[in-house]
This record gives sequence, structure tokens and C-alpha cells, in this order.
Amino acid sequence: MTQRTLAVRRLGTLARPRLMQHARSSALVHAVLLALFLNLSAQAEDVFRDRVVPVIQKRCLSCHNSVDHKGGFALQSANELSKSGFVESGKPKESHLLTVLKSQDGKRAAMPKNGEPLKAEEVAAIEQWIAGGAKWPDGFRIEDPVVTNTDWWSFKAVVRPRVPNILKSELSNLKSQISNPIDAFVVAKQREQGLSMSLEADRRTLIRRVTYDLTGLPPTPEEVDEFVNDPDPTAYERLVDRLLASPHYGERWGRHWLDVARYADTCGYDKDKLRPNAWPYRDYVIRSFNEDKPYARFVEEQIAGDVLYPGTPDGILGLGFIAAGPWDFIGHVEVLETKIDGKIARHNDRDEMVTATLNTFCSVTIQCAQCHNHKFDPFTQQHYYGL
Repeated sequence: MTQRTLAVRRLGTLARPRLMQHARSSALVHAVLLALFLNLSAQAEDVFRDRVVPVIQKRCLSCHNSVDHKGGFALQSANELSKSGFVESGKPKESHLLTVLKSQDGKRAAMPKNGEPLKAEEVAAIEQWIAGGAKWPDGFRIEDPVVTNTDWWSFKAVVRPRVPNILKSELSNLKSQISNPIDAFVVAKQREQGLSMSLEADRRTLIRRVTYDLTGLPPTPEEVDEFVNDPDPTAYERLVDRLLASPHYGERWGRHWLDVARYADTCGYDKDKLRPNAWPYRDYVIRSFNEDKPYARFVEEQIAGDVLYPGTPDGILGLGFIAAGPWDFIGHVEVLETKIDGKIARHNDRDEMVTATLNTFCSVTIQCAQCHNHKFDPFTQQHYYGL
């Protein structure tokens, strides 16, 4: 073995630990960089899911969704965001999305168009997300927020309030006095607002008011004279009972319910054809008012009378409520249901039934849930289409 060979071998023996040490150091650096990258990616994803998505759901999605992409801009998927060109990855200042969300030259932010501007921390979250590369998890899609809380004020039971305690001695300077609980509430609110009661109406004025109110008709001269000259202290109570017993009472007040039920003697739409069999529902409503039918029974007959009260006339007549609304003769009869116009007519008809029922009996809107979970009432699209 030559001296050169021996020297080379010795050099290799000495160099091996150094090379191994270098390799270990390099691997450690790579591991640290990888961990840092993964951590930053995780942080960016957390910012997106935890801070950006809730803002988009609450403030943007109603207008910029896959169906109703106003301004040609949708924010439900990464593909839609990319197509819009509104976001430049890693470049917040060049991203149009931030331009419309921020105040420009002291003017109000352009978006959201109908509503309060985003809070500073909400804009900051979107800016941080864009600066971090606008990462969007694979396959992720922003959906309407699912409603989970149904503890809404409008669904809580009505509680009978305590009648304000107002002593009659406090009202000694007034000709009018508290004669029933409603008067007490009125007087209490008037005192709170610094107002006072009006003087009690004379009998001639009173009979005209109450007759118009309950029947929609004026009293006859003979009825006025009789009431004005009646010495009985219960004359007014007897007058009200007489008017409530009049068939004109149901005609007057049933009219308001028929408006709620969207009743008409014709179908509406283009041809507005006559409905020759609409009148039985109209008469059912008038008769129900005149018979002082309990409201619960009145509601049940109109929603499910055939099931709850089978074999009874009102159990069938009340169902006129479901079909009282407008009906598109062309869309249902002259156009095949297989065509798009026929499908639209069928959808509109079912929507009208669902909407009218919930609007009338629950005093809530549900029609918005055709396209998205409702913003102001606890209804989802699943609720709507289930109905």
C-alpha cells in the first residue's frame, strides 16, 4: 500500500464523521423548515375557517353565491373565487375584494351594498388570509350557516302582563275614567309620554263609530235616536251585542281574513279566469265569524280539515284556504308540465301555498328559504322544501 493510498484512506476516515454531521444538520434544517411551513399553512387554514368563512357566510353569501352571483362574483368555492379575479394570492393591496370592503377616500365601503360595513377586525382577517396566500382547503365549500338556535322571541308563549295599578283618585280631574283593563294600559302609557285622555264621546258619535267599526255600515236615524235617548246605563253594551249578532258583522270582518287568505273570485295571472266555485269558502269565513267559531278550530279546518274533521262540511270548505291564491291557468293547463314554464308554474303554486300558510298562521316569512337558509327566522332550505 502506497503512502498516497494510505493518506486517502485516512482522509476518508476523518471526513466521514464530518459528512455525517453535515448531513444530520441539513436534515434538521429541512425538518425545521417543513414544520414551520406546515405550521404556517395550518395557521392560514385556521384563519380561513375560523375568521374568514363566518364573515363570508354572514355578510357576503346572500348575494355572492353559486346561484345568485351578483356582479358576476361568487364566494362559495375556490373555483368561483379564482374565476372572479377579485383576489390576488399573497397580494392584499392588489386584491379587488379588499378594495370594495375598505373605505376609499373617506367614503363608505362599497360592500356590503345593503348593510353596515364590515368591522375592522373582519377586514383584517380577510387581509391576513390573502397575505398568507389565500389558501382554500381542497374540496371545501362555504355553505349557508345552519340554523341551530330556535329560541326566538317570536316563538315564545304570550304572557299575560300585569295590569297597571292606577288609582281612580289620580284621574279625578278627567271626565273619563278607567272602566276596564285596556283603559289602564292606555292611561299608563299616556302618563309615561306626558299625554292625557281625550274626553268621552257623546252617544251620537259613539253609535256611529261602533256601528261603522263592527258592520261597516252607518246606523239608521231611528237607531241613533233610540240609543241617544236610552236611559239604561248598559245601553252601550246592549248596542255592541246587537251589532255582533248582525250578519253584517261577519261580512265586515270576514273581509279582512279573506285578504289574508288572498281570496279572489278570479284566478289572476294573464287570463284571470272566473272561479265559479270560490264563493263557498267566502261564505264559510263569513259564517265562522258570525258563529264566533273558536280560532283554534278555524285554523285546523283550513289547514287539515279533511283529516281532523272528516265528514263535516266545514272540514272540507275550510280547505279553500289552501287553494285561494292566484293560479296560473296558462302554466298549469296550456303548457305541458314537462316544459320549463310548466315546472315553474308548479313550483310557484306550491310556494304560494307554503308561504301563505306560514305567513298567515305563524306570522313568519319562509319564502326566502327557497334559495338559502333564512337570515331572520330559524328556517332552513330543508324546512321549506319539507313543507
